[in-house]
Amino acid sequence: MAVISRGLPDDSGPRLLREIWALTALSILIVTLRVIAKNRIQKFAWDDILMILALLCAIVGSSLITIGIKYGFGQHVWEIQREIPTVIMYDYLAQTFGIIGGTLGRIAFIVFIVGLLGTRRLYRAILWTLAGMQLVTNLVLVIILFVQCPGHASAIWAPSGEDNCWDVRVQAYYGYYQGSFNSATDLYLATFSTCIFWNLNLRLRAKLGLVALLGLGVFAMIASIIKVAETRVFAHPDDDPTVATVSYDRWLFIEIYLVIITASIPCIRSLLRSSNERYTASGRSVYELNSVYVEASLPDSRRITPSTPRKADARISDGTESTDEILQWNDDIEHLDGQSASTKSTHIHV
Repeated sequence: MAVISRGLPDDSGPRLLREIWALTALSILIVTLRVIAKNRIQKFAWDDILMILALLCAIVGSSLITIGIKYGFGQHVWEIQREIPTVIMYDYLAQTFGIIGGTLGRIAFIVFIVGLLGTRRLYRAILWTLAGMQLVTNLVLVIILFVQCPGHASAIWAPSGEDNCWDVRVQAYYGYYQGSFNSATDLYLATFSTCIFWNLNLRLRAKLGLVALLGLGVFAMIASIIKVAETRVFAHPDDDPTVATVSYDRWLFIEIYLVIITASIPCIRSLLRSSNERYTASGRSVYELNSVYVEASLPDSRRITPSTPRKADARISDGTESTDEILQWNDDIEHLDGQSASTKSTHIHV
């Protein structure tokens, strides 16, 4: 059994600091490239605004963790006796901004998918419902963090022994649900995107590329699952609270930044394209993809047929526009010779 020496300071705080800010720097880079890419193709939209807000919340959370570490977060209570309430306060505030950042990041990805697919009303309704549940589920946890000691919120980080606080298991058990729901959301979004694009009439190479890009959320799901396991620290009051939640905070911020990074990577693909390949003769880059997911067939003049092999001949549809260039050029689209007149097609502008 390991014995902790009171003569040696714990290194978990500085190590957490290095890990969090490395992810912060990477996230800033990826989101910056996302903004540049979306502006370059004039597709900057609400999903980008939400992702920027998610990144800002995550940065605020990282900054609060940094301040908490300055006061002694990650060190044992016997090393920072006078600073314990301050450390716990910054820990809770950092968790709050982290939770909000992860929520906005997932909602931003949902908005991106909704705009990209332009599919049936049922799918759009499911995605918007999921976004609403994300907002409610995570905000409830934030509320629990600050109302679990009614009438004396500061008792959360400065208990007096006379406070009428909720059972600590309330936060822990709801945390299990909240974390599990976030993990399920990441899995659903990755699976949903994969299933939708796998049914598009694309070459295998393009399909695999789309699946890889839009399925990156599984990494955020893995981090979320690990964070759920770390939630157990809230169910058992610890006599060393300034160290107990270090691992939880680590996986909380890994999860947040992975959500931001993996949801933004598909948006930066247009930067890899040469400018002379990006636009068609009409001044826009257009793909018309065959899909079984559109509600009604479009006129024959809007379908790709063997007589319209060139990119410049593809027509622009009304409203099923994607929010970014993540698809391959028309050479990745399968030939549609022999398709029946009842085949339904969808136009995706990129």
